[in-house]
Amino acid sequence: MRARFGDCVLDSSTRELLREGKAVHLSPKAFELVELLLAERPKAVSKADIHERLWPKTFVADSTLTKLVAEARAAIGDDAREPRFIRTVHVFGYAFCGVVSGSGRAGAVSGSADRFYRLIGDGREAHLEEGENILGRGPESVLWIEDESVSRRHARIVICGETATLEDLGSKNGTYLKEKEVRSPLPLSDGDEIRIGAVHFKLRVFRGLPSTKSAVKQPRGSR
Repeated sequence: MRARFGDCVLDSSTRELLREGKAVHLSPKAFELVELLLAERPKAVSKADIHERLWPKTFVADSTLTKLVAEARAAIGDDAREPRFIRTVHVFGYAFCGVVSGSGRAGAVSGSADRFYRLIGDGREAHLEEGENILGRGPESVLWIEDESVSRRHARIVICGETATLEDLGSKNGTYLKEKEVRSPLPLSDGDEIRIGAVHFKLRVFRGLPSTKSAVKQPRGSR
């Protein structure tokens, strides 16, 4: 599994956790905990199931799990009081509550097989994946927008099956859909005009891959 959430990437094949592109130390058990919660999301995982998966046939006090959760939260930049990723389910256990993109087998293509999303503008374009796609000046952005009017984590587009939504992330200069300010998540359609600060983009949605048109051969001797 390779999953991206916030400014983090967890890669099961390389046993690495990256945050803002840099490796973050995480103990083997804490890594397994994050991996387990990601795999089971959005379902809440009971403390008993976590104990069985992480410490099979071994008695471990609940305080050990509490410390492990605290280690995992510190590594991914989460806050127990206002969780973005790991939610405490009182008495029961824990659940991963963040938006994830690029999940599945490492290198696998996510999203609908017959629908493709692209963001075009600023002289560039970017492919949008299933899940969260951050827009801004930060390293986690799917399209790095180097403009003073753009915040580090300015906005995000969330792709879920055949739907796409646009959300502002508390930016300083605002996010706009068809020149109307985005104050809550709004649905997106093909051709929608999006403004991030002062930078304009267009969302394009393609169904299936277009067939290749055959070149017309000129008869020999023709001009």
